[in-house]
Amino acid sequence: MLTYWQPLTALVLALPLAVVAVVCSLQWFAAPFPGFFMMANAVIPTVGTVEWPAEKSALFHSQVIAVEGTPVRSSAEVYAYAAQRPAGTPVTYTFRKDDEIFRRTLPTRSFGVSDYLQTYGLLLFFGSICLASGIAVGFLQPRYVTAQVYLAQALVTGLYATTAVFLHRPDFPMLGQLCLVLESLFAATWVHLALVFPIERRFTGAKRLVPFLPYALSAGQAVAVLYGFNAVPPNLTAMHLTYVYNSVGIACFVAAVAIGYWDTSELLPRLRAKAILTGAIVCLPWPILAFLDNALSGRAIPVQLTLVLTPFGYASLGYAIVKHDLLDIDRVIRQSFIYTLLSIIVVGAYALLLALPVELIPGVTHEGRTLLSMVFVLVLAFALDPLRNLVQSLVDHAFYRRRLDYRATIRALSTVMTTLLDLRQVVEQVTQVVTDALQIESTAVCLVDGDKRGTIFARTSVGGARLEQHDEAAVVGLTRLMELFPQEPDARALLRRLSEAGVEPEARRLLTRLGALVVVPLMLHGRAIGLLSFGPKRSGQPFDSEAVDLLRTLADQTAIAIQNARSHQALEDLNRDLDAQVRSRTAELTRAYDELKAAQTQLVQAEKMASLGQLVAGVAHELNNPASFAYGGLENIQESLSALVDVLHAYERVALPDPRARAVIDEIRARVRLDQVLEDTPELLRVSAEGLERIKKIVDDLRLFARADSGERIATDIAADIDSGLRLLGDRLSRDGVLVTKQYDAVGTIEANAAQLNQVWMNLLTNALDAVHGRPHPHLEVCVREPQDGGVEVRIRDNGAGIAPAYLPRLFEPFFTTKPIGQGTGLGLSIAYGAVKAHGGNIAVDSTPEVGTTMTVWLPTDPSSQ
Repeated sequence: MLTYWQPLTALVLALPLAVVAVVCSLQWFAAPFPGFFMMANAVIPTVGTVEWPAEKSALFHSQVIAVEGTPVRSSAEVYAYAAQRPAGTPVTYTFRKDDEIFRRTLPTRSFGVSDYLQTYGLLLFFGSICLASGIAVGFLQPRYVTAQVYLAQALVTGLYATTAVFLHRPDFPMLGQLCLVLESLFAATWVHLALVFPIERRFTGAKRLVPFLPYALSAGQAVAVLYGFNAVPPNLTAMHLTYVYNSVGIACFVAAVAIGYWDTSELLPRLRAKAILTGAIVCLPWPILAFLDNALSGRAIPVQLTLVLTPFGYASLGYAIVKHDLLDIDRVIRQSFIYTLLSIIVVGAYALLLALPVELIPGVTHEGRTLLSMVFVLVLAFALDPLRNLVQSLVDHAFYRRRLDYRATIRALSTVMTTLLDLRQVVEQVTQVVTDALQIESTAVCLVDGDKRGTIFARTSVGGARLEQHDEAAVVGLTRLMELFPQEPDARALLRRLSEAGVEPEARRLLTRLGALVVVPLMLHGRAIGLLSFGPKRSGQPFDSEAVDLLRTLADQTAIAIQNARSHQALEDLNRDLDAQVRSRTAELTRAYDELKAAQTQLVQAEKMASLGQLVAGVAHELNNPASFAYGGLENIQESLSALVDVLHAYERVALPDPRARAVIDEIRARVRLDQVLEDTPELLRVSAEGLERIKKIVDDLRLFARADSGERIATDIAADIDSGLRLLGDRLSRDGVLVTKQYDAVGTIEANAAQLNQVWMNLLTNALDAVHGRPHPHLEVCVREPQDGGVEVRIRDNGAGIAPAYLPRLFEPFFTTKPIGQGTGLGLSIAYGAVKAHGGNIAVDSTPEVGTTMTVWLPTDPSSQ
């Protein structure tokens, strides 16, 4: 983020000022005003429209000192007086300009749409273009020095135009004076930009102060301007000198662009200058003339009207900086020129078609001109493409009068090279065809053979165009530098990069010895395997962007051809023993695969057996308790029944009326405690029934949980299945004293494979029990709910030891386990993960060491729809 602090700061500064400026400017609509603007000191600025103020030469930079004979001291008084008068009311003003005092009677006006567009609309549009262009360039090229200077220049210029709104408002005196300060800094930013564009100069030592000198001069001017502005009466001499300085600053930049185009022999500065030269010549002279007019002559030109074309200059300058390699700028310029010329031809023909009938044929009606327009459009639809081709051929001839037709040759060469499998043949084709087609004095292919060795294939057109091969260690360092600057085709600029990077002198001497003007890397998979070096053309003409673009295309094809040749050679070297190695490795892989399958089968079976063992142990224990209850109850019932039989037999042998028999029966009754038996028997029967019912429930749970995996998906009650698992683990829960908290929402059933999901719940619950084993106050929380995004969410949380963060990424890997040997195979969570994914769901883990672990499973309501 620190890289973008400059454009971010500019955005923070510019945006609030721009918003406030727009709001303030809109308040002028339909408002009465004197027919001219005024600054806070009642001086009329050089901002107006074509219609007002009248007598611009006399009124610009004059001060209003009285209205209808009443003295005034500020613009607020004049604005207030005009606001009280209807539009068109004549008002007599007394002005002072230099040492002359004069009167003029001017009607008040109502500020309309045309007035807004010619003044504030144009200023805000220009300011917005400048600010947007500068901030965009700052974000796109944050480390590029020229982009940073352009951002400063665009920020000063954009805010200068934007804050001009406040210069004419008496209620914003500080922002109005900010406009004057920015106006003073305007020239310094142009001079600074001229120092770094199109030739980026580097200032070291004492020369580092050079870029700050114009700013120091601007700061002094700003102090003088503010002092004169606030003086009584105002002194505008410093402001006029600022206008002159602004003209000089813009002229310095235009001169720097012209020098960069005509006097430099380097490729990139020439292309940068070419990108902006037309815009600079067309757009920038008008502000220069306006500033000079306002400073030296009659001051009759509203300064903002000269900004109409300037945004196009800023746009071309921003493009030239962002596309600082500019390898396609020739094409852009040529196409722009083509379509501009074509537009002029079409518009001229259309105007001529409409004008000639009126002059030559009397009585041509409006309907006749409309018919001619329709005919013209119809003809143009068929003639536009041939006309464009004609114009393009003329422009191509004007741009490239002695152009060689090497595009087709290089394209054919690229096709041939893709079929070559010998490195020497590839190099011969590249060097020969490029040297002949482009008429280049020398061509070299430099290849990296290792970390410390390089090979050069060099061909010159002198002495029979021989191809020479020799080793050169400096190729490695030069190639590594090309990886850092792959878009730097200019050899001279690359030499400076070599000096800055501290590359050994041998690399610099190599580049000089090759006589290279253009250097293109051979890039393959983001790495440079070598480079192509091209000397000067025999015609003496410089390389244009199209030639460099084609050479880069050729370099890409060459890199592929070289890699193909090297790969083919490597394959031939390996082919001798490849068959034996393949057979040996195939046998090894087959054995390893068989062993892996056997081990995997064993591990899966072991996991199943381990789970089944736990399940059977729990079921056996759970069945044993209720069986014992039932057995004991039945045994007691049998004894009680025997006692009842004895009593009944006694009743049968002894008549009831006999007192002795009754005594015997009573004695027997007392001995067997018949009353207690009769009282306990129903309770024993109830306990036995409960035990048997519990056995039935456990058996049912076992059948439900271990149901056969038929692969079919049926309506499944998640909560009921989890409860079944908890009951099957009831022995462990009670043995370890685990508190289970359940929170089940009404989520209904889902379509699922119940057997697979039951295995998921058993694995997760078993892992949770393992985690809380031996922990104080062990606790499990099971939650089933329906989240907002639909489906069913199951959350199983424990307060166990937790999982170390280093293990979390591998938790669902097969065979990964943190349990001791013999206690786990590492397949449980992997199987659970696969089952959940097979249902279109997901499983997540959140764990904190010494706090606990939460396993969250989300399942869609209808997995088949996923």
